[in-house]
Amino acid sequence: MHGSNEKWQRVSRLHPCPICGRPDWCLISLDGTAAICGRTSDGAIKYIDGSGFLHRIDPDRVVPLPPVTAVSDDSEKPDFIALLRQHREHAEPRLQDLARTLGVSADALRNLKVGFDNRKQQFLFPERDGQGTIVGILTRDQYSQKKRLKGSKNGLSYADAWDSGEGPVILVEGPTDTAALLTLGLNAIGRPSNRGGVVFLAELLHDFPEDREIIVLGDDDQKEDGLWPGKDGAVQTAKDLATRLERTVCWAITPDHAKDAREWLSRYVTSEPLKMQQCFLDGLHPKKITPPPTVRVPQLRVPDTLLGDYRDEMVMARLRGIDQPGFYLDRSMTGTGKSTVDLEVVKVLIKLAGGAA
Repeated sequence: MHGSNEKWQRVSRLHPCPICGRPDWCLISLDGTAAICGRTSDGAIKYIDGSGFLHRIDPDRVVPLPPVTAVSDDSEKPDFIALLRQHREHAEPRLQDLARTLGVSADALRNLKVGFDNRKQQFLFPERDGQGTIVGILTRDQYSQKKRLKGSKNGLSYADAWDSGEGPVILVEGPTDTAALLTLGLNAIGRPSNRGGVVFLAELLHDFPEDREIIVLGDDDQKEDGLWPGKDGAVQTAKDLATRLERTVCWAITPDHAKDAREWLSRYVTSEPLKMQQCFLDGLHPKKITPPPTVRVPQLRVPDTLLGDYRDEMVMARLRGIDQPGFYLDRSMTGTGKSTVDLEVVKVLIKLAGGAA
């Protein structure tokens, strides 16, 4: 590429290519005096192999680009919201390319608020807590290598409108499987790992209707030695959720021996993926996990009683117990006047016997 990478910035809808007018693929120098256009050869100074045609910009048309605010990975408390806002404008048409690569719809990726970092050439997937706050960012580069930015917490992947108001919600592993189920028109939430995200899930799903299923979906990834991380994680997650939510939670394995939801989609997808929604649901065969019984001791409310009235009641109770078999147990608190009551009972007995108190 002509010059250093730091001197060029990819075009966007806000700053389209000054040569072809398109918002993608091309590059502009930061001072606005040159552009590398991948489409237009007329008037180019030269062709740069692998990049495009180098053009000088007419001085009257020079518009320096605003500086890009860099967010350091070493930041103690990164502002994930600002970072995503900065990079979401660069996501188009990269999302179209990613959607084709993953076999999901570009709308599903948009709903997950996926961004693109031009400088590092990587996609940014936000992860949230149960209240919707972004707590971390998962990155994916052109080689499908994934990592979390420094300062990120493991969170959930879901769209703002993750619940359509009908049907089950399916808890898959990761944002790309979430995008696959969103492509099918299903309610989906992505867990950060096979056993992760339970606290955030319980927070997000605490009001989910009892008459609709919660299904934890495990990958069909059984190993030759018998270990099955996807299934074991799904079962444990369902158990933990059932306990926290105090309701039945189901688990299932990806249908038709597909490793995960995205592989299932790539295997059976048609030009109308919404028509495949019921086929996916029919193949789940969810198994129920019932939460352990919860024992609650009712809190009895005793009306407040004046201390004098309470002592009169204790006197009468003692008198009724005289000459009766069994034990009289007084568990009154210290200071309620048990000794005073005993003295009053003695006085009453003396009077009844005809003596002087």
